[in-house]
Amino acid sequence: MENRQNKNHRTIRVFTNKIGKFANETNIRDFSFTIDEPEKLGGTNKAPTPMEYILGSFNGCILIVIEMIAEEIHFSIDNLSAETHGILDRRGLAGTADVSPHFHQVKNTVVIETTESSESIAELKNLVKKRCPAYNLFRDAGIDIELDWKKAENLGGK
Repeated sequence: MENRQNKNHRTIRVFTNKIGKFANETNIRDFSFTIDEPEKLGGTNKAPTPMEYILGSFNGCILIVIEMIAEEIHFSIDNLSAETHGILDRRGLAGTADVSPHFHQVKNTVVIETTESSESIAELKNLVKKRCPAYNLFRDAGIDIELDWKKAENLGGK
């Protein structure tokens, strides 16, 4: 695949090789990671599943975009964390029901330690919803996404 798009497009190259039953190793740029399945599904449980990586990537993308936009709008962040829960229907992958095999619901909780106002946090959240690639990928797939952003209570006397 050749990138014949305009200068604003970016191509990401990923190479994956089977290394065992339900296990593979993926290489991206100078990095590699292993994907596996739990033993009860026939894997060796030596690495996260593809769907677990997707939720981890979702968290990572949300946090990176928060930091990017916060810097642009001069929003002060002392600490930041995210936790996401995804619900999928296993029958889709198993082929036992006519349901989508991807996530049906995703609940994301972001905790921001900041001295910024609730209004500023709401503004940041709206900008992140517009610009986060992972959030928009999930939304465009029709996944029910809940973003629950909380201001950390303990600000160490700030």
